[in-house]
Amino acid sequence: MRRQATAGGSVFPRIRRYIAEVVAELKKVTWPTREEAKRLTKMVLIIAGAIGLILGTFDYGFTHLMDWIVSIGG
Repeated sequence: MRRQATAGGSVFPRIRRYIAEVVAELKKVTWPTREEAKRLTKMVLIIAGAIGLILGTFDYGFTHLMDWIVSIGG
């Protein structure tokens, strides 16, 4: 089945225009400084590590709780 041509003609000028618009928008972005990026990265790693420890502790506790319950029932 053949696709019909788009109303705008070739797709390449539209792709080129899209990329140009993306670049223009990215130039408007206020990028963080290197120090802000480092600080925020450290914060994310610390929070992710803390959440990982909390979830790991719960998992360990529930695993042992379930083992204990199974040993009582068996």
